[in-house]
Parts: sequence; structure tokens; C-alpha cells
Amino acid sequence: MAGAARPGPGVEELSLLEKLLGLPNGNKYGVQGERKVPVLQTNNGPGLTGLMTIAAHLVKQAKKDQLLGSTAEEKAVVQQWLEYRVTRVNGSCSKEDTRIILKDLNVHLEDKVYLAGNVFTLADILMYYGLHHVMVPCVSSHAGRPHSARKGEIP
Repeated sequence: MAGAARPGPGVEELSLLEKLLGLPNGNKYGVQGERKVPVLQTNNGPGLTGLMTIAAHLVKQAKKDQLLGSTAEEKAVVQQWLEYRVTRVNGSCSKEDTRIILKDLNVHLEDKVYLAGNVFTLADILMYYGLHHVMVPCVSSHAGRPHSARKGEIP
């Protein structure tokens, strides 16, 4: 495992998730490889690797399993959007990639409040964290009139 001077975006997201879940700040994160894949050093065994794996571990550690979905279908949808987040929303997207991602999300959210339907899940949290750096300039450039604002938007 090679740590970099600046942690990857996944490490920042995991630290924010820890805080949101009310977990104590004690986890040690690093990054691995050129893509700066997050790694969690555990006291009880081998480190955990990958944004989705570590995020799900933190949710279970906080005893907030409902964020992973309640039914088999909900769990599958949450997993689907977590995969989308990791494979498509990677922090180094081009403007065209970002446009496609936002279009995909708008189409999906036309008749839903959250990614998995009507329940707030880990997929919503990680998608928000992943898109936040893209959306902040959009919101500020529209003088408080975000074109992507929608009912039920993640705070």
C-alpha cells in the first residue's frame, strides 16, 4: 500500500461518511495504486479495499443496515447505484461524462425521491459525495438557481 501526499477522493468521502454515521474518528485510511483506491487498515485482520466495501463496513459498524436496503430488491438497487458511483462517477470525469451522468440521474429520479425509490440509502450518500465537487460550481454559477435542484434532493 502506498500512501500519497494528497489522499484520493474516496478517502475524503469515507471520512465524511464516518462523521455522518456518528462513528468515532479512529480509522486509518490509505490509498493503493494509481487510481488511489481507498484502503482501511483494520486491527482485526487484513485491510479492506475499495470505496463500496469500506462504506458498507462503516454502515454495519454504525448499526445502520437500513442504509444498505431492507428488501432483496432494494439491496440490489442500492448495490447497482453503488457500482454506478464507483465505475462512472470517479472524480476525474470530463464535462461530457458529467453531462451523461447527470442526465442518467435525472431520468432515473423522474418518479423517485431517492436512488432506491422512496428510502434514503448509502447509494444516495456516496452519489452526493461523488458529485458534490461537480455541482458546487453549477449552483454558484446560477446565482442560487440550481438547474439540477429537485424535490427530495440530498442535503
